[in-house]
Amino acid sequence: MWIKVSKEKMVENLTPLQDVIERRIINPNLSNILLIAEKKSLEIRATNLQIGIRIKFDADVQEDGKIEIDGRKLYEIIKSFSSENFSIKTLTPNHCEVSDGKSPFKILYSSPEGFPEFPTPRFDIKDFPSEIFKEFIRKTYFAINVKDNRFVINGVLFKLSEGKAIMISTDGHRLSYVEKEYKFPEEKEYQILKNVLSKLQKTEEKTISIGEDERNIFFEFDGKIMNVSKVEGKFPNYKAVFPEEINYEAIMNKDSLLEAIKRASIIIDERVSGVDFLLEKGKLTVKSLNPDLGEFKEEMEMDYSGESFGILFNPRYIIEFLSTVDSDLIKFYTQEVGKAVVFEPLNEGLKYLYVVMPIRS
Repeated sequence: MWIKVSKEKMVENLTPLQDVIERRIINPNLSNILLIAEKKSLEIRATNLQIGIRIKFDADVQEDGKIEIDGRKLYEIIKSFSSENFSIKTLTPNHCEVSDGKSPFKILYSSPEGFPEFPTPRFDIKDFPSEIFKEFIRKTYFAINVKDNRFVINGVLFKLSEGKAIMISTDGHRLSYVEKEYKFPEEKEYQILKNVLSKLQKTEEKTISIGEDERNIFFEFDGKIMNVSKVEGKFPNYKAVFPEEINYEAIMNKDSLLEAIKRASIIIDERVSGVDFLLEKGKLTVKSLNPDLGEFKEEMEMDYSGESFGILFNPRYIIEFLSTVDSDLIKFYTQEVGKAVVFEPLNEGLKYLYVVMPIRS
């Protein structure tokens, strides 16, 4: 193999592979990447057996070939070069030269026979608007479970159903739900892990494509094809958390609420206490108390005409949600005091529901 490549182009395409390449040398093949040079293109592949990424781009191919090489070291070597272009050329059955013409490295490589096979991708949903997908991620990512061992909820459920695109996340204490009209001829759903979402959220193209086979989910975006092993287990029944009736309902200003909760959270430790909401006719009072430090109280106007009641929340849960809201107004409703509360932004441009369980006082 002998290729000449732009340093900028190679660094750009090696960067997203770095968090896929295995750091521990348990299986050397997983610490390596596969380079495939043929005709006028170079394809690079990396996998940790859960996630695989392949990227193909133009290159000056002097001689076709395939080699397996340490992905992290190659990345560091190429970044170190001062020239704009470099080359990779096999010298012997075990060594290749990586050089920018000034600073040559003689590096070990291996034949590609031991590199894991990549599944053949298939795409059911082609050209889904990435703007919608990234907005869905922004409004659900914060509520993904990070501590629970239930692997099935360490991500989101993305589905197309009844003329709608939907994404849901939950950590067992709260749930974020977004929905937008999107016509698709059949029903599809995919469970997508958090670390995959972080990659998809960076896409710069206008569309992404999604598909699956029996074992993998496939994504195509920004010239990359990514295959991800499917999650075992069924996503929780998200419909069960929404109240069947609305007996208490209020409308409040998002910015005023967000700033009041931020102030109230300053003096408390959220691990042992929360921020108290007191709803009264036309008024919301946000309070917090720390016996070792002091107390806080702030009142604001609110559209509410029901019975007075108090409810206690983990402030972080509310702050993280409100920080993703674009609307000026928030509707707050519940069926019963002490049960799940729904926050719904008004005039958001899509349906956005956030369900949170209050703290038992």
